Amino acid sequence: MRLNRDLQHAIRYLVRMEPGVQTPEETLERACGSCRDSGWLLVQVLRHLGLAARFASGYLIQLVADVKPLDGPAGTDHDFTDLHAWAEVFVPGAGWVGLDPTSGLLAGEGHLPLACTADPGNAAPVIGFTDPCQVEFDFAMSVTRVHEDPRVTRPYSDAQWTAIDALGRRVDADLARLDVRLTQGGEPTFVAVDDMDGPEWNHTALSPKKRELAEVLIRRLAARFSSGGFLHSGQGKWYPGEPLPRWALGVYWRTDGKPLWRDPDLIADTRRAGALDAAAAQAFARALAGTLDLAPGSSSPPTRTSRSCSRRSRRCRSTAILSPRT
Repeated sequence: MRLNRDLQHAIRYLVRMEPGVQTPEETLERACGSCRDSGWLLVQVLRHLGLAARFASGYLIQLVADVKPLDGPAGTDHDFTDLHAWAEVFVPGAGWVGLDPTSGLLAGEGHLPLACTADPGNAAPVIGFTDPCQVEFDFAMSVTRVHEDPRVTRPYSDAQWTAIDALGRRVDADLARLDVRLTQGGEPTFVAVDDMDGPEWNHTALSPKKRELAEVLIRRLAARFSSGGFLHSGQGKWYPGEPLPRWALGVYWRTDGKPLWRDPDLIADTRRAGALDAAAAQAFARALAGTLDLAPGSSSPPTRTSRSCSRRSRRCRSTAILSPRT
């Protein structure tokens, strides 16, 4: 968005330790400010143009590139995470879109919003009052990679392609020898028969009704096709410009009849409020990390990000229903 880029060029970024947020007039007069100052200025400019906008506060995570780019800036030289603030504007048909005037770019997967409010004072991480006293506040953040495969940034050589083709043939032979068969479903787009003109079926990305119908559908598919199937609710696609990823529902089962899951009551039904708390989730995360042989403590720090991989059983079939874009 050009307005976001122009503001990034006009307002010099600085680390400002004073509490509070500058008024838009102060930021324009000084032509400099922190991320919260430029973010609040952008919110007010967007509102002046008649667009709904809000102040976003959270974390920014930036990782070192696996390979230096062939052209353009190299980016950060070390993995880091820090507190950050930016603006979000509501675009009909796309929802809330994050704009970061500190960089002049759209908010991406490294922007982790914790609070989005009409006024920056309501997004403060620490708020309150006390009697006169002497105190020092401090905080620390860290980001640790569990695993990440390097991305390809340049064409393969003929020798590399030959090695890739040879590896592919060996994998195909192993799959045939072990009788591994995996079928992955598509991504259907469906419309509610009783509300074809509703916004969630035409231009709104997500809605409670759409999620409710998807839950009903995935359970009907599980009951009809799977024997001892495992229901899974997880992260779906993350479209450019959207602050949060979509959700994805799936069911997995084995064609040889061996159940992957025996007690359906142990799988939460998101249509009903649960009885477990954050402590139970932490205990599960630690047990899962131990089962996957991850490094000790990899499930504990709330500010760490990780990527994990999973292995499917032999002779496994799966079908997934992803929330449609329209």
